[in-house]
Amino acid sequence: MASFSSNIRTVEEIFKDYSARRAGIVRALTDDVDEFYGLCDPEKENLCLYGYPNETWEVNLPAEEVPPELPEPALGINFARDGMNRRDWLLLIAVHSDCWLLSVSFYLGAQLNRNESLYSVPMVFTTYRRRLFSLVNDLPTVFEVVTERKPVRDKPNADSGNKSRGSTKRWSGKKQSKTGGRELRGG
Repeated sequence: MASFSSNIRTVEEIFKDYSARRAGIVRALTDDVDEFYGLCDPEKENLCLYGYPNETWEVNLPAEEVPPELPEPALGINFARDGMNRRDWLLLIAVHSDCWLLSVSFYLGAQLNRNESLYSVPMVFTTYRRRLFSLVNDLPTVFEVVTERKPVRDKPNADSGNKSRGSTKRWSGKKQSKTGGRELRGG
């Protein structure tokens, strides 16, 4: 079940929680993929993939408490396992995991709003939310890592969120070869 420390007080602590949970999920879907696949038995009840703040992961039943302490990850990840291509199934889990990670982060971010000083200055909370979003976006998504679109890289530090990312390649709608970036002509 998803756990969190109730003493998270800063954007940097929320980002640290996000990064660690993400690292655990990335490990489940890459390095530990065979173990993960085996744990997702379609004969079992509704299972979820949890990433934890200590960079570990677990396949388990959802929390029994209603409402749960934190937003819950996708329910029933095991049911589609045998009905889909393995890679497609893993990519589906990756996308759902990205959604869950963001929901947990912004849930924790909303807890910052409970700080009385933030109520008196609404722009401060908006700045915190933007800062958190910037930090999260500096990391590749779980989906990007699993599809190998972006390499796994070290966690950016909490000071890197406002820095320019340099040149960013944008998709132009034209196919490019893997070597040299030349356009491929469709015919």
